[in-house]
Amino acid sequence: LLSPATMEQEYDVIVLGTGLKECILSGLMSTAQKKVLHMDRNSYYGGESASLNLEQLWARFKPGQEVPKDLGRTRDYNVDLCPKFLMACGNLVKVLLHTKV
Repeated sequence: LLSPATMEQEYDVIVLGTGLKECILSGLMSTAQKKVLHMDRNSYYGGESASLNLEQLWARFKPGQEVPKDLGRTRDYNVDLCPKFLMACGNLVKVLLHTKV
């Protein structure tokens, strides 16, 4: 984490959350030359649309319990909280490419 002494003191935009909407907004503001502070309360990006590894998944749905060793390495897992489907030539993909999200 950054300490207050190492962070900028003024921003044009502060975006809370790292879901798809927030990332698009942050990207649009950045491409418009705005100084953006983008923060999330979670230890992972993506909000309700995040993809979690095994440790993150366990912490979210079975807090306080250890991941069983027989499930293997945590990095071998990538579980979407919300399945995603984007049209390859749709407007959303064009916005994502433009903002470099």
